[in-house]
Amino acid sequence: MRLFGYQKAAVTDDSRFCAHVWARQTGKDFSISLKHVRRRLRLGGTTVCIAAGQRQTVETIAKVKMHCEAMKVKFQAEDIEFAGTEDIATQVTFKHNGARFLALPANPDTVRGYTGDVWLNELAFMKFADKMWKAAFAISTRGFSVDVSSTPQGQAGRFWELCRKAGVSALGGMEKTQWKSGQWSMHWCDIHTAIAQGYPVDAKAVREAIDDDDTWLQEYELHFLADAENFIPMELVIACESEQASLEIPAGFVRQGQLYLGGDIGRKKDRTVFWLKEKLGDVLWTRAVIVLERTPFHAQAQMADSLMALGVSRASMDATGLGAQLAEDLARKWGSSRVEQVVFNLENKEKMATAQKSSFEQRRERIPAAAFIRRSINAVKRYTSNTGHFRFDADRTDQGHADEFWASALCTAAASGPGISVETFSGGLKTAAASIQGREYGAGSAARAAVNF
Repeated sequence: MRLFGYQKAAVTDDSRFCAHVWARQTGKDFSISLKHVRRRLRLGGTTVCIAAGQRQTVETIAKVKMHCEAMKVKFQAEDIEFAGTEDIATQVTFKHNGARFLALPANPDTVRGYTGDVWLNELAFMKFADKMWKAAFAISTRGFSVDVSSTPQGQAGRFWELCRKAGVSALGGMEKTQWKSGQWSMHWCDIHTAIAQGYPVDAKAVREAIDDDDTWLQEYELHFLADAENFIPMELVIACESEQASLEIPAGFVRQGQLYLGGDIGRKKDRTVFWLKEKLGDVLWTRAVIVLERTPFHAQAQMADSLMALGVSRASMDATGLGAQLAEDLARKWGSSRVEQVVFNLENKEKMATAQKSSFEQRRERIPAAAFIRRSINAVKRYTSNTGHFRFDADRTDQGHADEFWASALCTAAASGPGISVETFSGGLKTAAASIQGREYGAGSAARAAVNF
């Protein structure tokens, strides 16, 4: 296997406590999984990998299997289900010595009871990060090792505190790439460090393609971006992410609760975003986030009509400027009791933003784990005027003007009103699906404009 210098340093570091601050796609998971496979082959015993989510566990186990196959090690893989949860762990057992590599999602109810080496994979992005931190040291108490790895995610949380105390600069640009800090062996690798050691990537091309300074600084140059001005902190956003929430309406979706719709309307400068949520109990589950870029108004109206035909109980639509005509037409067609026309003035924006934050704080939102959604929700800032009033706004970038945030806030506002019986529109789903599926939205429409059923 060809390893770059920074990877070799991580794989061969036998320190009991190791922390890895690495840029995206520089081989972090490949290296640390290889480190633990080698340890299990040499020492036997168990590695417990606690990952940020179910998808990460699948990816990690895929790398473990790849290492075993490359080294011609016989193994057996099996899934482990946990009663009362939807979490699934995967365990790889090495046949020659019975050693195990176990990968499971971060969940306080499922990580207890294990003993062995621990790997906290993407700690900065974990729900219940504090509880996972405590669990890691409980699992490793009797002389076992702990690896912690992640890219930065703001100046808050366990990973930030670990890095700050170990001397990692919040502004990146570290000259040293490996050092000791107390009990911790620190490994640093930003994109420039990786390239200097042979990583075959054109940094300039990647940065131009991303075209977003915050993403580049955080994901590739390893800046811990300050989060103090942001109205909804990133850790609050991440805490409400769920793999059961979706960007596109799931295939075979059958509505069980009330559906609500929010629409933030744009045309050229800003995008149009429709956000669909289903209320189950007191929780709003995201069922679709449809982003339309530079899309003609007639196509936007057709999309809104198709979504309403799914049986939406109530919709709140942006009726400011460009959105006024679309919102008025929807209210005329579907009834003003079902379609609320919302003007984005200071008072309404404050009410919606505050209600949206409260919904996140009470964990009444379940949203997809998508970078563009995190960025949009986290981008909104609260400014205080000289008169003591608040103004909510976000910087306008090529990625939008917090359009997803306002669509979500509108949807949450719609859900605060009265609903209708689930049976009222029970026959409309297939018709609505047929009207959305395969529709043309014109040049420049975003990838998520087509909804799959």
